[in-house]
Amino acid sequence: MVGPVRVVVRYGCVRRDQYEILTPAPFPSSLKNRLAELGVVRGSPVLFTVDVPATHQLTVAPERGRMVIMPRLTVEREQQRHSVLAVVQILVDLIAAEQSR
Repeated sequence: MVGPVRVVVRYGCVRRDQYEILTPAPFPSSLKNRLAELGVVRGSPVLFTVDVPATHQLTVAPERGRMVIMPRLTVEREQQRHSVLAVVQILVDLIAAEQSR
């Protein structure tokens, strides 16, 4: 758990794990725009992907409060976890900002 965000690590293979990011409520509406700063967004408001070059791909279902992060195989595992935690921190900060209004 990172604040209100649950991070589930699923073993993928020797080179990477898959990360599932979950919240009990829908993600803040500002998340898509914030993630667009990291890479290329494709899809609809209901389900979209963010391709972050040389790092990972995020699949986001904002109304379900669910995101799956698939790191690139070329990224070392330690850096993969660091990158995932950076995305989780963005989400935590947006949730805190939304709750403080």
